[in-house]
Amino acid sequence: ASWDPELARAEGKAIGEEVRAIGRDMILGPTVNIQRVPLWGRNFESYGEDPYLSGSMAVPYIEGVQSEGVIPSVKHFVANNEEYERHRVDVTVSERALHEIYMPAFEAAVKQGHVWSVMSAYNLVNGVHCGQSPLLKSVLDKSWGFQGFVISDWGSTYTTAPTIKAGMDLEMPGGA
Repeated sequence: ASWDPELARAEGKAIGEEVRAIGRDMILGPTVNIQRVPLWGRNFESYGEDPYLSGSMAVPYIEGVQSEGVIPSVKHFVANNEEYERHRVDVTVSERALHEIYMPAFEAAVKQGHVWSVMSAYNLVNGVHCGQSPLLKSVLDKSWGFQGFVISDWGSTYTTAPTIKAGMDLEMPGGA
């Protein structure tokens, strides 16, 4: 754990170099979800419970990865912090909590880090699966001016047309 943005940048650069060395172009990270459930399976790779810290550490990490020509995919958009029934859990959350707790690190990744890709989550938010949520276009594209592409998590798309219309650019494999 660290509060050192330059260390995060160096880590991102080193990982970008390693990804390039094995002939790959993309990594699945950083994870900027807020740690709310102690048993969440991605706690080890996220930046903690603080939205400001998560964004402050993610931005230089993203810059380090992208400096090597590797695509980082900031994940899991949005309000993803529950492992149990992660494909079916419906996170009921107010607009205020979304914008003050769950989205700031993503916003920093988009606006400050100019991240090239965002990965949607498995869960539902207020009754809609993240991969077909209007948040993809209304927040990422319209509010934040996201210029990259959105990918699904593996097996996290449940429809075709609604997912495409919501703003999903690439469905990763998995599922029936």
